[in-house]
Amino acid sequence: MLEIFKQWGLPKAIRTDNGAPFGVPSRDVVPVMSLWLIAWGIQPILNRPRRPEQNAHVESNQGTSQRWAEVKQCQNLQQMQLRLDEACRFQRDQYRVRRLGYASRKNVFPLLYHQDRPLEQAHFDITRAHQHLAQVVYPRKVSSSGTISLYGRPFQVGWAHKHKVVLLKFDPQQIAWLCMDRDQNIINTFVDLRFNADNLFNLTIFQ
Repeated sequence: MLEIFKQWGLPKAIRTDNGAPFGVPSRDVVPVMSLWLIAWGIQPILNRPRRPEQNAHVESNQGTSQRWAEVKQCQNLQQMQLRLDEACRFQRDQYRVRRLGYASRKNVFPLLYHQDRPLEQAHFDITRAHQHLAQVVYPRKVSSSGTISLYGRPFQVGWAHKHKVVLLKFDPQQIAWLCMDRDQNIINTFVDLRFNADNLFNLTIFQ
């Protein structure tokens, strides 16, 4: 994606489905890719589950690109990439679109080639991601062993709270989860350096 941003600049928003890596089908956490995009100043827009028609233009273009590039006839990945690149260039620069008066998209939309937000001038701001994450409160039921799980990692709340529901809220200052009871009294604090700037920038949170 950074290579795409270098060529075309940063978009204001990106719409995706709920599949990995952009979405979380269970929708019980903010997707890590959404946090990464937010840190770049890009608004993530997720389709509703099982609603691909909300991104109909992309779904249609994928089928068209596949047919134009004849990907099933490609002998290797490199050949497929070259054919897809050529199909995309032809679609933008040369293909004459009937609804556009048989003009090419490049002629009608010259700003496609103008970078309003160059990657070189952009800043990855972890503060934006942390502030977004801090707006969410996650309820979790404590297991019989006194643990809860968040973003695939177990945290020990304590046997005294087993089978109870606790609330977790991200604290950007500590890079930690505040674990609270129903009255929002803090039970524990779990430092989670997976969400520091380096790990989010490099998308190594789960490594």
